[in-house]
Amino acid sequence: MVSEVRVTVLVDSLTRFEGPILAENGLSLLVEIPELDLKILFDVGITGHALINNSKVLGMDLSEVDFIVLSHNHYDHTGGLLKTPISGKIVVAHPEIFLPKYSLVPSLGMKTLTYTGPPFRKEDLEKSGANLILSKNPVKLAPGVLTTGEIPRRNDMERVEGFYVNRNDEFVEDQLPDDQALLIEMDDGLIVLTGCCHSGLINTLEWATELTGREIKALIGGFHLIDADEKRINETIKRISNFNMKIVAPLHCTGLKATLMFYRTMESSFREIWAGKSLEIS
Repeated sequence: MVSEVRVTVLVDSLTRFEGPILAENGLSLLVEIPELDLKILFDVGITGHALINNSKVLGMDLSEVDFIVLSHNHYDHTGGLLKTPISGKIVVAHPEIFLPKYSLVPSLGMKTLTYTGPPFRKEDLEKSGANLILSKNPVKLAPGVLTTGEIPRRNDMERVEGFYVNRNDEFVEDQLPDDQALLIEMDDGLIVLTGCCHSGLINTLEWATELTGREIKALIGGFHLIDADEKRINETIKRISNFNMKIVAPLHCTGLKATLMFYRTMESSFREIWAGKSLEIS
């Protein structure tokens, strides 16, 4: 367990900094844990351009990263991987990270099937010198630092819809089992970092507490409520309030409506962050 963690948003859909900090669709968080001399890059954005630019502007050397953790296979979380210094780095992901995946996206009054998987193959990463850890189960990165692995789906309201995958030459609906979160155990509670949280926010938080036996102190990342109706958002926030978290920092795919409702309901714990901004958690 650690007493100090810094989380820096290297990529997000928004920034409030004028000048050289760039925003783009996607997410990338740099997690620094001084006590463990550990740096983890959680997701890598969509192009790699904002990730490399923003890390340089902020004076953060990505070659010093120990682990790269991919929350799921979608391109806005994996697309920048080959642009980062990955030779010799450990990349942690679900075994389905390389599968061709798709979503139905509204376009001109119709729904268009759009490729959402990563712009690389397993062979590309291996040629780049990355060391892959592919696991459906939690992966321990350091004492008190682990991935969730696959997250059980126990809440009916948190359904996964509109996604498809080509699995074993069969085109089927995708429940996104590759979606996972990153957990950091602090002395006084648990930090939960989410990429898009396709598994559902409540499912993710309940699984995090079950895995670690710890109360949740901070929740940071994409909550994937951008397309949720008001009923689901209200129910999600109501149930999250029961966790009594000290920090709630929505990013990326949370959506404006849900973000505002988090702020109104949980003002004392709400943190507004964006590309280029850090949270010091102690």
